[in-house]
Amino acid sequence: MTNKILFLLCASALLIWGCNNKPATVATAKDSTPPAINKTPEDTVQIGDKTFFVYFIEKADFDKYPLTPTDSSEADALKKDTLVKRNGDKLTFQLGNGKQRVFTNNFNDDNYIGYAYAANYPTIKRKGAIISYYEGSGYQLINPQNGDTLMTWSAPAISPDKKYILCASMDLVAAFDPNGFQLFSVNNNDIKPIGENNLEDWGPGMIHWINNKTVLSEYITIDEEGNTQVRYIKMVMQ
Repeated sequence: MTNKILFLLCASALLIWGCNNKPATVATAKDSTPPAINKTPEDTVQIGDKTFFVYFIEKADFDKYPLTPTDSSEADALKKDTLVKRNGDKLTFQLGNGKQRVFTNNFNDDNYIGYAYAANYPTIKRKGAIISYYEGSGYQLINPQNGDTLMTWSAPAISPDKKYILCASMDLVAAFDPNGFQLFSVNNNDIKPIGENNLEDWGPGMIHWINNKTVLSEYITIDEEGNTQVRYIKMVMQ
C-alpha cells in the first residue's frame, strides 16, 4: 500500500561537474536575463559537446520567471487527452497508425513498476508518463504516432526554439535516481541524446528555459548535518 501511495504521489521532480578552460564571456548590456551576482562563472557544466556557464542569481530574479503550470494528477491530464485512457492497471495510448500502446502497472513482485500519464507535448510530438519503480522513478516520452518510447530522467524542459530538451533529476541522499542532467536535440520528429552527466556536490531542482540559450535552475545542496540549502542559478549554453 505504501508503494502505491508513493506511486500516485510521484511527481516528475525529476550538470555534471566540469572544468572548462575557455574564457568566460561577460554578459553585455543587451542581456535581458537575470543579472549574475558575479560577472565570471561560478562553474561550468559539460553535457556532451555542449558547455553551460553557471552563474548564481538572486531568488527575486528567479521568481520573475514562473514555471508553466502542470497538471497535479493523472486524472487532470487524462481529461485533456481523449487518446489516452486509464482502465485499472492499464494505461492505453491510441496511436496515429491505428494501433494501441498499453503500459500495465505491476505492484505485486520484484518487477514493480507503475505508469501515470502526465502530459502532452505537441511542440516535440510526444506524450509523457511518470514511471515509478520500487525504489526510484523515471519518465517516458511516447511517440503518439507509432508508440516508440524514450526513457528520460525526468519530465522534459523544452527550449523556446524547440531544438533542445533538458531533463533534470536530483537525488543527493538515497542515490536511487540520477543526480544531474540529460540533454537531447530535437529535429522535427527525431529526439537524439547529446549527453548526460551526474553532479556530485549539488542537485538541480526546478528548471526552465527563459530563452534559447539560458536555463534557470534551483541549486540545491545538503550539508553534513542534513540541512538543505537552495540557491538559484542561470546556466548559459555556449
